[in-house]
Amino acid sequence: MKRVSAQPPQKLQFNIRVDRELLERYREYCDRHGLDAHGQILIFMRRVVDAEYNFQDKLWDALRTEVD
Repeated sequence: MKRVSAQPPQKLQFNIRVDRELLERYREYCDRHGLDAHGQILIFMRRVVDAEYNFQDKLWDALRTEVD
């Protein structure tokens, strides 16, 4: 039996330029609602990715239905 060492998930950092007013408003919004600003961005990114795959699955289902 081969032993595989557990490695932490690979993480990366990326920098984006955001309009100062937008960033301030976003931080104020998160503060008002007790949200973690970084966490909200990650949740949003996950939802976008999940929605894309859900959309792709639905599209393939629709195409298969038309073919049958």
